Amino acid sequence: MLCPKCYGRIKKDQNRCYHCGFNINQMQGASNKQAKKALKGIYKDDVLYTTEIPEDVSKKKLLLLTIFLGLFGANHFYVGKFWQGLYMCISSSLALVLAVVITALNLSSQTVIDKIFQFILIFQGVNLVLWLMSIVNVAFGRYKIPVYKDEFSKK
Repeated sequence: MLCPKCYGRIKKDQNRCYHCGFNINQMQGASNKQAKKALKGIYKDDVLYTTEIPEDVSKKKLLLLTIFLGLFGANHFYVGKFWQGLYMCISSSLALVLAVVITALNLSSQTVIDKIFQFILIFQGVNLVLWLMSIVNVAFGRYKIPVYKDEFSKK
């Protein structure tokens, strides 16, 4: 098991991180909903990322969002990873719109739009890899979800 604070190794029979002293029992009651608020505010440095799914996140919903809308970043928006979700949404949407425009207008392969489309396909390839990794990570419990609890705050 990895410590959610310093990512140091923790033995299964221990409740405290040997490296930073973080008590694993503090993770009980940590909320993804509070993490979303903290990420928008001044406490974003106090948000921890864990593979333990908090009570306010449904694993089934997360897996379905990842499988069916993951290319558009829906799973990242669901858990509060706004910037990852925005990247996937914008790049997938651009690739989709340009593909429809090129097909609908029957443009030749020498147009500027087609060159832009070829460039955007590089980002779509990255999205495809990230999407497949997200599916595997969610399915096997390795997807990191942001959580926050007032006790985490350094204040």
